[in-house]
Amino acid sequence: MVTPLEIPRELLAQAVDQSHEGITIADASQKDWPLIYVNAGFERLTGYPAAELLGKSVRLLQGTDTEQPEINVLREAMSQGKNCLVTLRNYRKDGSMFWNELSLSPVRNDAGILTHYIGIQHDVTARIMPDQRLRQTSLHTQPVHPEPQVGISGHFDEQLDRMLSTAQRTHSQLSVLVVNLDQFKHFNERYGRAAGDTCLRMVGERIARSFARTTDRVARHDGDAFFIVAMGESPEGLQQHVSKLRDQVRALNIPYSDSPDGVITICVGGVTLIPQHNITAKDLIKKADAALEEAKRRGHDCELLI
Repeated sequence: MVTPLEIPRELLAQAVDQSHEGITIADASQKDWPLIYVNAGFERLTGYPAAELLGKSVRLLQGTDTEQPEINVLREAMSQGKNCLVTLRNYRKDGSMFWNELSLSPVRNDAGILTHYIGIQHDVTARIMPDQRLRQTSLHTQPVHPEPQVGISGHFDEQLDRMLSTAQRTHSQLSVLVVNLDQFKHFNERYGRAAGDTCLRMVGERIARSFARTTDRVARHDGDAFFIVAMGESPEGLQQHVSKLRDQVRALNIPYSDSPDGVITICVGGVTLIPQHNITAKDLIKKADAALEEAKRRGHDCELLI
């Protein structure tokens, strides 16, 4: 039986270089832990040739996306000379984002002094990206409430009319919101229709869980848009509710390399008021649509309530 010590160094070096995984070695004795070795797998993973990486910190792959929570986990582990496993949004040379699962291990010399870090990197975008093989459920007949599934309801107009009539009769606050996924057309083009359908389902279910009261209604509308009607929520409470929804959609971590955040985000526009008797459902939808367009003009991941 051949022991590790008997394996020729040339063979070990070739095995490491031929590995499909990205493998790096960083110098722990220098500031910012510069890379002193990257294998061919790492070059393929990142699009950077070794010549552009050696002598530089692996932080190069983070770009400007430096506020990720797991970066602190990585930094703390390296400062303490410990192992760690983190998943980070990294960016290839062409700017495309991928989810990088990084396993980091310290290397010490015979005196126990930390000398190097070995990093093994694996592209896990396909794992984090919603499973595209999820069973596609018909969106035309599924009820929105109480099940956490969003559907295109043929009765939505009737529901809105009834809620408007109730709000007018009882002088209650009524809110109509339109939710739009940012740059969703480009998302479909980059990742394909199946990924787009799964993305819509995830976001729709998140919206339905967020607006799940008996006085809330949610419906899928016109491709990548969702309608929300809520009754009895104060303007201040609604503002907080919508902001929390945006946070929750970001927290789904649906990868999208064209987004400034690296993940799917939404814009929300809406109107909230105690409706007078002369206002119609069409008036409310028109106002909500106008607020959404203004929110989108302000940028991605925005909200505007009027």
